[in-house]
Amino acid sequence: MKIYDYRQELIDLLENTGDDQRSLQQTLRSLSTVINILNHYDDQGNENDHHYEKKPAKHRYQARQRNEQPISSTARHTLHSLLTGPSNQPKAASTPRTAPDVKAHVPVKPEAPKEISAEERLAADNMYLVHRKLSGAEINHRYYSEAILHQLHFPVEDGDIVELDPHQLVRGLPSIRRVTSDHLDDYEPVKINVIEYAELRPVPGSDVLQIASTMKGDSILDQAPANTVVVDPFKYPGRDLKAGMVIDFAYFDHGNGLKDASAGSIRWIHEKQDYDTTRQPAKPKTVKKVTNTKHDYEKKLDYDLKQRTVLVITGVRDKVQGLKPVISKHHGVFHGLDASAEEKVSSSKIKREIRDADFVIVCIDAIHHRISQLANHHAKRYDKPLAIANVTSNTAVERAVGRALNGDPAYATSSEKISQN
Repeated sequence: MKIYDYRQELIDLLENTGDDQRSLQQTLRSLSTVINILNHYDDQGNENDHHYEKKPAKHRYQARQRNEQPISSTARHTLHSLLTGPSNQPKAASTPRTAPDVKAHVPVKPEAPKEISAEERLAADNMYLVHRKLSGAEINHRYYSEAILHQLHFPVEDGDIVELDPHQLVRGLPSIRRVTSDHLDDYEPVKINVIEYAELRPVPGSDVLQIASTMKGDSILDQAPANTVVVDPFKYPGRDLKAGMVIDFAYFDHGNGLKDASAGSIRWIHEKQDYDTTRQPAKPKTVKKVTNTKHDYEKKLDYDLKQRTVLVITGVRDKVQGLKPVISKHHGVFHGLDASAEEKVSSSKIKREIRDADFVIVCIDAIHHRISQLANHHAKRYDKPLAIANVTSNTAVERAVGRALNGDPAYATSSEKISQN
């Protein structure tokens, strides 16, 4: 007589077994129950055999195979249910159970992979979102003080995406290499207004100070004589605030005007040389011109600008036109911007010049910090390649143009030696 062929059910059971602990334990219990059922019918089949020899339980299954005792239809149905799960057909209420009810294994659907956020994708390229504060900013869960941000040659606002250099540290933090032109679509930047260049004045009969106007005349304080903001020196220990100091005061703008401004905080305290721009610049001394043909420019790098316009911003007035051959010999169109008088260079003027240029070169050795910040800001806005020349010289400008043309970092690497000629 032929016994029940259960091999396919065993295969189905193993194929539907997951790799989690619960599934493995369920399969083990099912297999143990199968062995017990087979051994049970093995014992019944051998009770009528006079030559039956008692054997240990683990050998009875092999003995049953040799004797080829059949399994009843009820046992076969129970075994099939253990291996493949209960039938979907409804059962009669009067059907007796001949074996313990064992819950069939249900394959566990693997969890969907966690969706990678936009910030996590940016972090793979050392790009991070800026969370600007009234003073300083949080970048990659680390606080960058206002002193670090103030040293940058470009402004950093809430919602900007910056590139960090983990190999170059500034006060123990990865340095900020540049601000990209990208922004996250689902991020709503916090609106922060800055009252720039406001002078601290005493409040008669008290220990507090106040700001009531600015040197630029473009803040909420300048809109009406009654608009003032009180500054309590005890809120800023260690800063030694005094009347006459010039500060930048930042506040979150929620649309409540002066009420929002009153809840702000000091962002920066200017040094005198930073804000004393109302005085007329000293007249340059007349210097006798000396004709020097020794340092006539000869190009050292090989690239072709193909008649594209290069804007060179410098504070060395007498070298503006002297840089023209650098661009001309590389087949470009030179356009110079004299930024020696900082108060005469407005944001709109810089914006206009950058908008009409193809490349922007900023010589930072003799210009005001505000000029370089505005240049970087407008270049980013109009997506114009920008490079920094540490000194106003032919070689430095030539190398800066080459970096802008090739999409290299704005600053020259430390291994490059810039010679002045």
